[in-house]
Amino acid sequence: MPFVARGGTKIHYADTGGAGPAIVLGHSMLMDNEMFEPQRSALGREYRIVAIDSRGHGPSSDDGTPFSYWDLARDAWAVVDHLGIDRVVVGGVEDGASTALRMALLAPPRVRGVIVIGCTARAMPPDRRVGYREVLDYWAGDGPLTPTIKMVSALTIGGTLEDKLPWWDKWMAGDRSRVRLTTECLINRDSVFELLGDIDCPALVLRGSSDQASSPRDALEITAAFGGPAALHTIAGASMVPNLTHPDAVNEIFRDFLAGLPG
Repeated sequence: MPFVARGGTKIHYADTGGAGPAIVLGHSMLMDNEMFEPQRSALGREYRIVAIDSRGHGPSSDDGTPFSYWDLARDAWAVVDHLGIDRVVVGGVEDGASTALRMALLAPPRVRGVIVIGCTARAMPPDRRVGYREVLDYWAGDGPLTPTIKMVSALTIGGTLEDKLPWWDKWMAGDRSRVRLTTECLINRDSVFELLGDIDCPALVLRGSSDQASSPRDALEITAAFGGPAALHTIAGASMVPNLTHPDAVNEIFRDFLAGLPG
């Protein structure tokens, strides 16, 4: 499996290869690069899709110390540099979208476009921190996990039972303690909303209409805050991961956005 070492971490990535324009994608919390299989299947011949497993997810490791989305953004750039790619489109879902925004802020000249799904650029409100910590602390504990998995997957994945079952299996088989550092990264995220005006490349914002982690207001706010042209699309009936549960609609939007980017 391909890895890039950065400090005490090993970052795993999946790369479709090819000579097409490169898209770097980051997954949502608790998931991994396989959530982008519908995009690899539909767009992999036209574009080089690099999907990164963030610290503590998939085969990627962490060094046991706290990290932030800025650290994850630097991890992702390390993968891009390792692959010898100059300019990329950066994107992701929830955690991956937060990472993509910071990638764009760290290296604006190298970013052709930004795609964010189910994302807010602000710090997490105190009331939400309490709820997230309760659920994720339980996840990392040793109590029965099945009821929590069903609840979390209903909120985050939504879709059909077929959409959820592969992730139930992964979560049941995985190391539950790995979620602790990711929880701290999510809950303690800083706000980059005030910096979004510095991102002047084209941006695409997507939100599932049933996403309970980001609101319609969040989506409108982040779209308006970008410094360049930005478009907002709402995916009817989708939750946090519309690229997985509603791939045909999302892939069409992706393709139109990518085709319209300047060289």
